Amino acid sequence: MEYLSSLNHEDTRLAVACEREFLSVLDGNCRTPIAAYAYRDKDGNCSFRGLLASPDGSIVYETSRSGTYSLDDMVAIGQDAGHELKSKAGPGFFDGLQ
Repeated sequence: MEYLSSLNHEDTRLAVACEREFLSVLDGNCRTPIAAYAYRDKDGNCSFRGLLASPDGSIVYETSRSGTYSLDDMVAIGQDAGHELKSKAGPGFFDGLQ
């Protein structure tokens, strides 16, 4: 574990945790048009942008968040953003996907 931990890039690990929470809330997979991008901004905080689109791209929902660059806050940011877009899209938004 000590060897593997030396390979970890903490900023990336936290950004990926935020993005994965967003995708998890939306039940994202390789066929769903969902985008998530979390990064450390110039002030050292987390900036997050998320997008959810209909399969044909005719409907697009976007959101953004910011907060402290810590695991707990970034997980909460991803979850909150996912719930927002899930609510906007409504039930059955991806029913046409095969």
